[in-house]
Amino acid sequence: MRKFVFIAMIATLFLNIAFSGVVIFIYHRFDDPRYPTTSTSSTELQMHIDLVKKSGYEIWTMKQFEDYVYSKKKEDVKAVLFTIDDGYRTVYTNGFPVFKKNHVPFTVFLYFQGVGHSKEYLTWKMINEMKKNGTIFGNHSYLHDKFPDDDERMGKKKFLSFFYKDTKKGQEIWKEHFKEDLKYYAYPYGYYNSDMIEVLKELGFKLAFSQMPGPFAKGISSFEIPREPLVQDWATKEHLKYILVRQPLIVKGKPYFWKNGKFYVNAEILFPKKILKAVVYIREKGIVNSKLDKNKVLAGPFELKNKYNSLMISVRDSQHHEHVLYFLIIKESRQSE
Repeated sequence: MRKFVFIAMIATLFLNIAFSGVVIFIYHRFDDPRYPTTSTSSTELQMHIDLVKKSGYEIWTMKQFEDYVYSKKKEDVKAVLFTIDDGYRTVYTNGFPVFKKNHVPFTVFLYFQGVGHSKEYLTWKMINEMKKNGTIFGNHSYLHDKFPDDDERMGKKKFLSFFYKDTKKGQEIWKEHFKEDLKYYAYPYGYYNSDMIEVLKELGFKLAFSQMPGPFAKGISSFEIPREPLVQDWATKEHLKYILVRQPLIVKGKPYFWKNGKFYVNAEILFPKKILKAVVYIREKGIVNSKLDKNKVLAGPFELKNKYNSLMISVRDSQHHEHVLYFLIIKESRQSE
């Protein structure tokens, strides 16, 4: 993470840039030094809230965000959402008091095999108290598997049934306690594929969240919503300023493909309309050589060894504003070529 911090320093020059989109934050634990890579201090959380308010962003509830996604909100927006994955107990002991004091809405995605069973996780009494205070909850699975691995191992037919049952089990546990369905899902580890999206739609979910960074705007799938992790170096004021001024990048369809086992980038940019330069980053490779052909960004071929990768496409518009979009890349044995 440290190698990206220097980039954030430029953000202080652009805090007043016009921005239309939504930035969704993701947290896991609060004030838990045992797990530094997934823990944010309550002091940092307070700083995030203060900076968001000072910068003129609305802080939305998940329902407000759903309305925006499905065209019930105004188009020109500048908003932030706070989300938390897993349902660790420090959400209640250390995070909830900060949110409550500042009257900030937030959403918690629950790992149902953990909550109510392990001392590391929320109790149902804690969940009930937060819910009465306005906290929204979502489904984060029952088993918390790397589900795309299960899909590849089982084959599509068996996996669809397996993932359906896992998701349904979480829904049923929640309904036993609160007599209502959950409408929002966060993918465990941020890993997902088209089969999982198919099941979530069948079960009536409205929104699903990844762990790929970047801002959200209409034109990005409501079942592949990006979120910004705010931990370690990424929890600093400099980094927060940086991600708040990045603007959404909208592309046509899937911006990459596989051919003969090699990975290619072929991204047709729909927004912004005029592009001055482009950068392509693949987690396994770093920044790679790319070509800008009018509104298309081209790169490859690349041999990728890792099962999971992330692809970032970043462009500068005619006024030198950065637009960015990240994609989850999964190397599958049954990928279409």
